[in-house]
Amino acid sequence: MENKLLQPLLQAGLLDIGDSDERLANIEKSIADLEAKLKKEQSLLPAYTLVGLDPNINPDEPVLAEVEAIIATHWKALRAKFSETPVPIIRAVILHALYNVGTGDVKNARIIHLTATNFYPYAKLGREKEIVETIITDLGELAEENASEEWSLIEEEPKLKLGTLKLGDFKFDEIKFDGKVFSKKFDEAFTKAPSGHGPQHGMHESNYQTHFKAKTTEAISESFNSAFDNLNKSLNSLAIEEPINKFFAVFKKSLDENLKISFASIHAVERRSKLLWWKETLYSSSLKDSYRSINETVQPIIMAKDLYQQLPDIVPVSVDYLLRDTLLLLNGKANEKIQFSEVLEEISKDANKNILKEYFKDIDVVSKRISITDFIKLVTHGKVQASSLKQYTGIEDNEEVSLTDIAVMILHDLMAEYLIPKSK
Repeated sequence: MENKLLQPLLQAGLLDIGDSDERLANIEKSIADLEAKLKKEQSLLPAYTLVGLDPNINPDEPVLAEVEAIIATHWKALRAKFSETPVPIIRAVILHALYNVGTGDVKNARIIHLTATNFYPYAKLGREKEIVETIITDLGELAEENASEEWSLIEEEPKLKLGTLKLGDFKFDEIKFDGKVFSKKFDEAFTKAPSGHGPQHGMHESNYQTHFKAKTTEAISESFNSAFDNLNKSLNSLAIEEPINKFFAVFKKSLDENLKISFASIHAVERRSKLLWWKETLYSSSLKDSYRSINETVQPIIMAKDLYQQLPDIVPVSVDYLLRDTLLLLNGKANEKIQFSEVLEEISKDANKNILKEYFKDIDVVSKRISITDFIKLVTHGKVQASSLKQYTGIEDNEEVSLTDIAVMILHDLMAEYLIPKSK
């Protein structure tokens, strides 16, 4: 794959390799190796995205060490030039590999985009800002185009496209009634019956009547059977079966295509109707109660979780706005900015943690960069303190966020997590 971002990364100063063509080739090989790794292990995409977007990432971050090991296989003298972890070079390789992985597969694009848009507002980007925006924009457009197709209503009237049924090489041989056979048998009917009774005795005589019926029936049957035998022999079954089978194969294909289009529109309408009903009722199927019954800080988390349960794999960005607007119906101040520390302090209260434990499974503490949703899981289950937000997510706890932002971030993380193939 062409390394489209290589020149911009060089210009932004992330790749301090001088004028060495050999080092540039080593970087390209490293990008290709990391790209292959991320395609194979999609579960790595969120962590690598969060690391790649953060200029202030801790040099001890395990993801950096993993990528440095890949680079070092091609650039043997890497640490001879850089005594400390070459974070900018590693991030450049990560960003380019992510871009290649995303543009090559729409599902990967969606995972990267969902993760990146959560952290991007809090990333302290420098000269690489334009590059990061290109990555987010390009992958976002790719994901949105695919989602719009999935959610669109088909306005064109379905039409069955059928050809004409033609029976080629289909003809009958000449079919004739065999008069000689009939005449011979019919004559026998007028001969004497074995009992000696004949036409001279009259049709009222039972013995001759029986004889006459049997012989005339035999004459007619044999004549017609002979004619239809000739008809059957003249018919070529393949001449009939092949065109008919071909006709109905085309018919079935056209019918299947039209049914697929029709059902797609029906599903899109049904999906939208359910979401609008959810917004209108403000009812939580998980709580079995109104969202008004819970704390305002917990509302966006549970609403995001409930909405996620109603969504298919592919989701357009408009769903984010549905979530925001629904939350604003509950809380007119949900768009106001507050510090992360305030949100996390409220979540840390026992009453709220007890509610959220029902929504988030317990997870292990890891040393790699994690999403805001995973951090909330850890806080909810008492694994970490709310004050350690920056250590795990790279976001300062005095950064500002709205409750609608929190809702969308959690929805994004849940969707990204769902898209990642589960290990068997």
